[in-house]
Amino acid sequence: MSARPIERTQSLSERVYDEIERMILSGDMEPGARLNEVELAEQMEVSRGPVREATRALVKAGLLMAIPARGVFVREMTDKDIAENYDVRALLTGLLCAEAAIRRTEAELAELNRMVAEMDMAIAEDRIADYYRINLGFHDLIGRIADHGCAHRVYNDLIRETHLLRRSMAAPGQTNDEHRGIVDAIAKGDAALSRTRGHDHVLHGKDRWQHYRARTS
Repeated sequence: MSARPIERTQSLSERVYDEIERMILSGDMEPGARLNEVELAEQMEVSRGPVREATRALVKAGLLMAIPARGVFVREMTDKDIAENYDVRALLTGLLCAEAAIRRTEAELAELNRMVAEMDMAIAEDRIADYYRINLGFHDLIGRIADHGCAHRVYNDLIRETHLLRRSMAAPGQTNDEHRGIVDAIAKGDAALSRTRGHDHVLHGKDRWQHYRARTS
């Protein structure tokens, strides 16, 4: 585990937060790993105060968990946590897709279609990490088109919680066909169909996770 020095161009606690979050989401800090505040502060070349402040914020964000008398650890999600995450994210994705169908512009539709084509290319070339990155951007763009700040914010929090899990068990060919269907519904301006396809897309992901768990448990 190795953190990068922090540049002092922004609030130190914000930069430390971003760096610890990066380490968690990239897998540099694995689920269940204990944070060493002294070591992190030395690696980032900051005092322990900003590290402590950042870890408290990351506990509230759900990426870390504080255990009394033991310390702060990277959160490990239970199967129940993961199933509930999928259920709530399905509702939010449906809402965001429905709102996007009402508000989208032709330029935004073109960008969504471009991203689907890029994901097709990444699949064909077996660039799964690139596929996953574009996939995140695709859903983020739908959230921004929807312009529903509360739903988008909560959705992003849920995405962070399951980032490593979903990347490890991606089924890109199937999910990108679903992406194409979502864009088609948004392009038609059909809010009800967009809601259904967005909602079902996430529940299909839940099904894939359940099959993955059955194979690996």
